[in-house]
Order: sequence, then C-alpha cells, then structure tokens
Amino acid sequence: MSKNKKLFIENDNIDIICFSLVCKRWYNHRDKYLIFNTDRINLFALKNTNIYQNNEHFKLPSYHKIFLKSIQSKMNCKLVLSKSLYQYQKYDYHYGKLTVLMYNYEDDSRKLKSIPSNVSTIYNYTENIQENIYRLLSESQSVTKFGGCGTLKYGLPKSIKSIRFKYDFDEPLVKGLLPNSLEVLKFNAPIEQEIPPGVLPDGLVKLTLTNYEFVIQPGVLPNGFYQYEVRPGVLPSGLLELILGYKHEIQAGVLPYGLQKFTLDGYQYEIQPGVLPSSLKHFSLCDTPLNNDLQYTIDSTTLEDSVLMKSCLPISWLQAISSLSNLQSLDIYVSKYNRQDITVFNANYLPRTLESLDLRLQSKDSVLKGTMPTSLRIFHLDNCQFKVDEIFPETKQYYFEVFDFGNDIILPIPSNIKIDTLFISGEPRESTISLPSGIRSISLFMEVSGSNENIFDFGNTDQTCSLKELRLPTFKDGAPKVKLPNTIEYMDIGKNFLDDLHLIPPTLNTLVFRNLSKINNTIPETIKSITNIIHRFESYQTQTIRKLDDNYYLMYSENDISPKGNLIAKIFHQSKFEQILRGNE
Repeated sequence: MSKNKKLFIENDNIDIICFSLVCKRWYNHRDKYLIFNTDRINLFALKNTNIYQNNEHFKLPSYHKIFLKSIQSKMNCKLVLSKSLYQYQKYDYHYGKLTVLMYNYEDDSRKLKSIPSNVSTIYNYTENIQENIYRLLSESQSVTKFGGCGTLKYGLPKSIKSIRFKYDFDEPLVKGLLPNSLEVLKFNAPIEQEIPPGVLPDGLVKLTLTNYEFVIQPGVLPNGFYQYEVRPGVLPSGLLELILGYKHEIQAGVLPYGLQKFTLDGYQYEIQPGVLPSSLKHFSLCDTPLNNDLQYTIDSTTLEDSVLMKSCLPISWLQAISSLSNLQSLDIYVSKYNRQDITVFNANYLPRTLESLDLRLQSKDSVLKGTMPTSLRIFHLDNCQFKVDEIFPETKQYYFEVFDFGNDIILPIPSNIKIDTLFISGEPRESTISLPSGIRSISLFMEVSGSNENIFDFGNTDQTCSLKELRLPTFKDGAPKVKLPNTIEYMDIGKNFLDDLHLIPPTLNTLVFRNLSKINNTIPETIKSITNIIHRFESYQTQTIRKLDDNYYLMYSENDISPKGNLIAKIFHQSKFEQILRGNE
C-alpha cells in the first residue's frame, strides 16, 4: 500500500465491496482506501452514529466502520419540511408535523436549533410560514438551494444559488432583496407584479417565469444571463424587453448576445431574421400550435410539390434554425392535437454543427425529408416516416452514439451508418424481426405475439456478430425458444417473467429483470451461473446479486424512499439463492 493513500470511490457500492475482495491485501487495508457512495443512502436523523438505526439489514460487519465513516462524512444533504413522508422521495432529514396512518406526530421543526452544516438543499412543503425556519436559513453558510420559498422577510443566506418560490408567493420584489450569489430563479405561478430594473442580480443565469403579464423593461434582465426557460403559456418578446402571453411577438435584437439555451412553448408568430442569437447551443420548441396566418409551404407550381413541402413548422422557424451556426442540440415536439394533415420536416434546414436531434412529431402523418448532417451523434425520432437512403445518403458517413426511433417497421441500416446503441419502439408487423448488424447494444420497447422460434433474425454468425447488449421486447404469448447470439454479455428481459426465459447465452454475465414469475415456478438453474443479476422492483429500488465464487453470493439493495431502512447488504450461500431472489429471506 502506497504511503500516499487515496480514497477509492466508485459509483456503485457493490463494486466497492467486490473490489476489496479481489485479494487478501486489499481486503486487509480496506479501511484505509474505501468509502461508500452515499448519494442513495439517506441519513433520516441528525448525528447518525448507530449503524443499525435505519440500516439494520446491513449485515457486513467487516464494513461497518467504512459505512459509518461514509455517512458521517456525507455532504450536500437534503432537508425536507413537510407533514408527510411521501411528498419527497429522497432526503436525509425530515422535519414537520408528521401524519402517518392517521396518527399525528408532534411538529419537531421548532426543535431545530440550526441548519446542519452538511445540508445544501432545503425543500419546504409546509403551508404556513415558519419564522424560526426562515431565520435559521438566513444564518446558514451551507444552503445553496431552497425550494418552496414563501417569504423574503427574513433574508436569505449568502451561500444561496437557487430559489424556487411557492405558488402563493406575492411579496413585492425590490432592488437588493435577492442576493448577488443567486444563479437560478424559478417562479412556479404567475406573479401579479412587475419586476423593476435592478432587482435581478447580475449573476443570474437561469430564469423560469410562468404567465408573466408585463413588459420586461431594459435593465431588468442582467447582461450575464444565458439561459431562459419558458413554461407553457409564456410567450417572451425578448430578454431585455420581454412580453409573455399569446398576443405578442419576439422582436429582432431583444434576446441578448450570449444566450445559450432557450425553450419556447406555444409560440404562434413568425421568427424573423435576427430574433435568435447566434450564440444559441440548445434550442427547444414545444407544443407548437397551428396558426393559419403563418407560412407553412413554399410556393410551388405543382400540387404534388405543394403537398410535399407543407412543413410541420413555419418556414421562417426553419430558416431561423438554419442560421444558428453554434447550435448543438435541437428538440421539437408537435402535439397531435395541433396537426390533422400530412406534414414534412425538412432536414436540409438543420445546421451542420448539430450533434443531438429529438423530433417528436405527433401529427396524423409526418414525413422526414432532406439530408441529415454528418455531425449528428444522438438521434431521437418518434412517429415519423422516412427513407433511410434519402436522409442518410450512401455518399456520406454517419456515426451515432444513440439512434432511437419509433416505427412499425424495423428499417435496415446501410453500411454507411455506424450505430453504438439502438432503441426501437412501435408495433412490428412482420412475423420475423430482422435486427440490423454491426451494433453493440439494441433495446426493443415493443410487444410481439406468437411463439415462433425464428422471431428474431440477427443476421450474423457468432463469429461476426457485434451485439453485446440486448433488451428483449415483451412477449405476449410467452418467450419463444429463440437462439440468441453467443456474444451477448448483458441482457435485460424487460417486462417478461424470469421463468419464461428458456435460453441464456453462455457469454452472459449480467441479467436484468423485473418480474419473477406468474406462479411459484422453479427459477432456471442457468441463472445461478450468471455473475451479475439485477432485480429492478421499482424506479426507486434495485437489488443486485453478485456471484463471488461457486458457493457464495453478495446481495446489495438500496431503497430511496423507505424511512425505516433503505440499505440491505449480505453475503449468502448458494443454497439460499432462490429464497433471496424471491425476497423470502
């Protein structure tokens, strides 16, 4: 062991434990270099020094000291003020008049003498303003984020960086009230007062306003402001002179130079040249309503061309997007309630710098035309038809880190397109699903019928197949006895039952499942040979079983929302494997 010892930190705690078991030397020195990741380990009490207080199922005595050291050194903790536990799933401390199963507990928030120094975030879900809490907050030197702020009467800590006001906040905003340290400000509900110039601090970088009814005068928004997010019903005219509502148009030159991220929701006007600053890197258009006063077609001499060129977005919008020379990501969502006809999205308007494109076109029939830029690395497409050889011509080379599309037909991938991770959703109409070759990871989010053992066509032999990760679709008639490539190392069986899985590739080392079985069937013996088994109960709980050797396994589980015990860890004999997997022990 080196004299300059460093802490060994991994994201996954089961990996931390397994690392220390690799050899005797590492195990003997574990206290000197290991520390657990406490992001998903919640304290639930001040000065938690009892390892069993809320984690009585942590049954690894050799690691008690490490675990205790880890939770005692946890910073960036969350404190919640509420009358019920379920209002916020993940927190470290809870105060308030708690009601559980019809029993009322004493309001312990008044017993709080100071905000713990390891708390950086406070969420307030109480209805009334508690003077003692706000006074303690103003004295804190560690709190950087406050959600649910109901008053500014008692001041804010100098460390504060983010504030979310409560829905009923209605106090006047005057200059000097908001500290210069503030970077993020969010109003959850419409405010019935105008924000005067000089009120917003110069360091503000993100602002969320909902249904703001006033013109934002020059000097209201700070020069350093670079991120503006518009919630539903908000139509800004600019960041220096901004009009919110459905009756106003954004004028050219009012959005400040330097704006990097802009989300526009429900806009109904042309976007004229110069409206969008060239500094934009991330642009989102959400729920764009149809407005017959806008131009959606390009003049054409034939009816056929006119139909083809009827755009899902106004032409001026596409032209504005094409002028953004620094744009890296573009998200477009068109609601199905806003379109009833055939529409086209022309990819020729996309900037050549674009790296991420997310198109959710929910109209009756949407068609993707034109040529995609070769700069794309992430591509999400939903409910849109396209011809692969048109939007990805064979004369150009494409590489995608993620390629995600929803379609009833699984399209062939030509050789000029390289994909690392492929996501496919929809309702396949073919009896055999032909999966494209040359892809490392494929996830199928769909339901398939039938028990045809040839339901999948992987198109390669084991020697040439590159598939390493596979997520299975949901088999409505039970999993068919399909032969999977002997190259798969990671498999997620999705919503299928574990005992429906007939064949596991010998190369498999990680299995992910959600459902054990419809009835109490015997778990397949082949499961026991897998090194890493992950059981996802819900989004908040995961149980991982790691095979240590032929006789023993390590089980580790975390639950973000349990107030009694969110951590389970134990080593068990292989004879108890099925009991552990079923949760009977």
